[in-house]
Amino acid sequence: MGTLHEFRAERRANGLLERIRAAADREQLALVQALILDHALTVPEFSANDFRGRLPADLPHGLLGAAVRGLAASRAITNTGRTVPSTSPDTHGHRIAVYRLTAPHIQAEAA
Repeated sequence: MGTLHEFRAERRANGLLERIRAAADREQLALVQALILDHALTVPEFSANDFRGRLPADLPHGLLGAAVRGLAASRAITNTGRTVPSTSPDTHGHRIAVYRLTAPHIQAEAA
């Protein structure tokens, strides 16, 4: 179990992502999530790094993270427990989660 500090940091991050989601154009969020799911059908695992070069430069800051977290919260994608260094210059290489498509979602797509 995480520390109180980690719990508070997670709550703060989730609050920020929720505000980003609320402020973002719903169509933008849906398009980014569709891109993530489409990509997830073609690779066994992925991270936000896979999308940075494919998204428009004018996308609201934080929308990619909000889209990934939203898909994880809805259980469309699953955190593998692995991390990789971020390729975003703004993050200075901090570790980010690696995800995979959730098994029931894979079966629904195959049908």
